[in-house]
Amino acid sequence: MFDIQLFGRVEVRTRGVLLAGTDFGGDHPRRILALLALRGEMSTSELAGVLGEKKKSVESDMSVLRDRLEPGATPGDSVLRRRDGRWSLDPERVRVDVARFDELITAALGRPAERRVKPLTAASFVACRPLLEEEDLPWAAEARAAYRSKLEDVTHAN
Repeated sequence: MFDIQLFGRVEVRTRGVLLAGTDFGGDHPRRILALLALRGEMSTSELAGVLGEKKKSVESDMSVLRDRLEPGATPGDSVLRRRDGRWSLDPERVRVDVARFDELITAALGRPAERRVKPLTAASFVACRPLLEEEDLPWAAEARAAYRSKLEDVTHAN
């Protein structure tokens, strides 16, 4: 299982190993991982557009990222998948803190105000640090603002 943390700095925990910072092979592979974990399936063109890179660079960065996440894994066995020209992370092998946050917010919204405390407390704990705090690119700032707003909206709905 790959546990991906996007709140705070981008980190991956797998098989007793912590990957962070330069462990991903550079800024671009780390940002690709963050985008796939945050947004889900994306094409090479979409990734290149968001990151301001050429498609060839994205393809090269994918190879680096795959090797850093699972040294020696073949593309067919990797957690990093490509199907029909679109990249994604294998949902059977990945847990992302942002998805857990979203689940907790949804649970809170589905409850009466007096029963929202537990899921809101848990969501606040998951999001105790800013989303993608080390990324200062526009897409990361937009995502950070959106997740901050989600928590504020549900908190003020009480």
